[in-house]
Amino acid sequence: MADVPVVAAPSVEALNAVVERACEPPTSASRAKQLRWIAGELRTALERGEIPSSAAASLAGLLAPDTLAAYLDAAERGLLRRKPAARPDQPSPASMRVREDCLQILGAGAGIAVVLPPRTRQGGLRPVVAARPRSILLGHLERAVRPGQSEARSRILAIIGTVMDTGCRAGELCHLRVGDVDTDRGRIRVTRLPQHRDLAAEPVTETVALSGPTRAALRNWLKARGHLVVRDAAKPAGRANETTDALWVSVSPSGRARPGLPLHFRGLARAYVREIRSLNLDMAGEPGWEPMPKRMEQLRRAIDLEPSDLAGATVLRRADPER
Repeated sequence: MADVPVVAAPSVEALNAVVERACEPPTSASRAKQLRWIAGELRTALERGEIPSSAAASLAGLLAPDTLAAYLDAAERGLLRRKPAARPDQPSPASMRVREDCLQILGAGAGIAVVLPPRTRQGGLRPVVAARPRSILLGHLERAVRPGQSEARSRILAIIGTVMDTGCRAGELCHLRVGDVDTDRGRIRVTRLPQHRDLAAEPVTETVALSGPTRAALRNWLKARGHLVVRDAAKPAGRANETTDALWVSVSPSGRARPGLPLHFRGLARAYVREIRSLNLDMAGEPGWEPMPKRMEQLRRAIDLEPSDLAGATVLRRADPER
C-alpha cells in the first residue's frame, strides 16, 4: 500500500513537538530513539489508513483510546513495517511493551491520559534456571578462575556470578563501574533502574553481598580487564591510566569494536549469547548439568534477595537454596 503523506496533519506536528521535548536530557539516547520510532509508526498508521482519519485533526485524537487500540493492533500484525516481516504473525512481546511504554511517556508529555487496550500476551515467561544447574555453575566459577583461560571466558564467568548474586538486569550490569565492586569486603553496589512502566520511579542504589565464587570470578576478570583498558602502555597501569571505568569492556577486535571499550546493552547481550554457547559445550559432560539459556533474564529471575546485617551494615544477599 502506498503511503499518503500527512506531513501537514496538525496531530503529527503536535506529536513531533512533544517527542522533541521528551527526548531532551536526562532521557537516554536509546529511549529517545524509541520515542521517535513510535512517533514514526503513528504517522505511518495514519498514512496507511490503519487508524481513524479523524486522528489527523488533533493530538488528543491521535492519542485517543480507539486510535491507540487500532495502532497497536496494526503494529502487532506487522502492518506498519517498511519491509515485509518474515513472520508477521509473531510479533516481539518486547517491542510491544516498548510501544506501550513510549505511548505513556508521550501522553504524559502532552498532558493527555493515555488509555491502552488490554492485550493478550504472546507466550509467557520462559522458565528460570533451576537450582541444580545454578549450584553446579557456582562450583564451576571456583574451579574455572585459573591462569590461562581466555579473557572472554573470564568475563562471562564474572557476569554470571554477578547476576546470580544480585539479580541484575542487563541495563543495570551496563551501569556498573569498577568502583562499585569491593572484592575485599565481598560487596557490590548496584543501581536498580526503574521498570519501564513506572514513569515516576527513581533509581535505587543497593549494596549486595558477593558469594565466594563470584568474588573469585570478579578478581580474575578485573585482572584481565586491567590489561585491556590501559591508555598508555609506556605508563604504569592503574585507574589514572585507563580508558574507561566501566566494569564490562570488549575483549578483542570485532567489527568496529576494539579491546577495552565499554559494553553497552547490545554488546553485552551479544557477548553473553556467544560465550554461553561455548560454556554449554564445555559443561555438557557435567552430571546434572542443563544447558544455560541464551537469555540472561531466565537466570536473573531465579534470584531472590534478602536483607542481612553484615558488620553493622544492611546488605542484601542471595536467598537461593544453593548458597
